[in-house]
Amino acid sequence: TAHLVDTVVLDKTGTITEGRPVVTDVALFGEVSERELLAVAGSLEKGSEHPLAEAVVKYCEENEITVQPEAVFGKGVRGKVGGTLYFAGNEKMMGENGIPLKADHKARIEAFAGEGKTPLLFAKEKTLIGILAVADVVKATSRDAIGALRETGIRTIMLTGDNEVTARAIQKEVGVDEVIAGVLPAQKEEK
Repeated sequence: TAHLVDTVVLDKTGTITEGRPVVTDVALFGEVSERELLAVAGSLEKGSEHPLAEAVVKYCEENEITVQPEAVFGKGVRGKVGGTLYFAGNEKMMGENGIPLKADHKARIEAFAGEGKTPLLFAKEKTLIGILAVADVVKATSRDAIGALRETGIRTIMLTGDNEVTARAIQKEVGVDEVIAGVLPAQKEEK
């Protein structure tokens, strides 16, 4: 039945990319040190099995940052570290929790996303304190494999939980026909 296939839908993480994201950049806002941001980030992400969380925890371990796993998980991560409430997530999560994003925050988010990196935002109470950019390397074979599918007339679609800008950067790199961004894992089969 393979000759009847006209569209192939690919998940980004682990299919188009290696599935082993790493922290590439740290952006600080306000009066917080890099070590403090990383301690909070590692503490919030410690119990998560999500590949982006694992990248943050590994980065903290490599930089000898002590973490205090006290996080409460939900949409993104919210938890108390040292008695103070912190949030980790995307722009939507920050908005849902009343954490304002200034123009310089949004510019940094867009810059990271434009480079194909996923920006993870961290807030202390109601103030953004930093962004960690995480990137997952595109597999060496992805561009050729997608090109081979397209040469045979098969349309390619990439599904990703990344935001639209990050998804478009990966699309440009590998040549998929279409991207569907911002998809939660539970929604991928439905899409």
